[in-house]
Amino acid sequence: MKAIAIKQFGAANELTEMDLPALTVKSDEIKVETHAFSINPMDIAGRAGYLSSPFNDQWSFPIVLGYDFAGVVAEVGSDVTDYKVGDRVFGQAPTTRPGNNGAYSEEVVVTSDLIAPMPEGLSFDQAAALPIAGLTAYCAIVTNLNVQPGQKVLVQGGAGGVGLFAVQIAKARGAYVATTASPSHSELLQSLGVDEVIDYHKTSPADILKDYDAVFDTVGDIDTGLKVLKADGKLVTVAAQPTPEQQNHLQQQVMFQFTNGTPADLTTLANYVLDGKIKLTMATKPFSAADVIEAHKEIEGHHVTGKIVIHVED
Repeated sequence: MKAIAIKQFGAANELTEMDLPALTVKSDEIKVETHAFSINPMDIAGRAGYLSSPFNDQWSFPIVLGYDFAGVVAEVGSDVTDYKVGDRVFGQAPTTRPGNNGAYSEEVVVTSDLIAPMPEGLSFDQAAALPIAGLTAYCAIVTNLNVQPGQKVLVQGGAGGVGLFAVQIAKARGAYVATTASPSHSELLQSLGVDEVIDYHKTSPADILKDYDAVFDTVGDIDTGLKVLKADGKLVTVAAQPTPEQQNHLQQQVMFQFTNGTPADLTTLANYVLDGKIKLTMATKPFSAADVIEAHKEIEGHHVTGKIVIHVED
């Protein structure tokens, strides 16, 4: 199988095309022929050697990076009853897995709890953009913050891969949404329904926002989020570990989120796209080492709005 992999940790140029042996399938596993995958910041961390347990517990070189993918079921184990060969699916590679089983490849092996059927009308490229970033935003806004109609929500970092999903999911839930972003992203965010875009280069959200019901922090600025919250508000962060002082500030609830999405959550995200509640912002590149390297460099340089998707085949 063709894969984009690394033989050692390091810079983006360590990524190279390899021809690796086909993956084998256990009785409870599903092999998916990859049609598209997307790039996430955690891929960059993995490439550089910064991911720790449990992500790297079974890794050995060469390592095929990548989590998000969409494709067609190519083989099912003897115990699998909910999928069959030919089904179109999308999801994410296992958190703990052998180093050769990643999304930057022509095939990936998963279990059924990590994937969902692709609904008609959704392309492979669109589906591959959803899992990690979409589930992170969905679990924060819906599961942990439980945003309700009429509530006020601040998303810190609204133009990133996770932030763009979060502001749209919050709007779909009927909330008033404010976000921080650079001026170059203001028009995009307003077109997605965001009520208030704050230029964080010039203004702190804490200077103009008060008594918010919920804050979703994707940038690691918990203190500012706490100043925006009302006394019994909730803050979820995916970018920093709350200190004991932050966790015991007033009656506010502060938590770090380790995302655990479900197939049902993936289906909801897909339907949000089909219903127009989520508009995907993504760039598509072909399946080559040069293009994956370029994508890594763009993400490292913070020059990406939304998602970068690698198109493998139709």
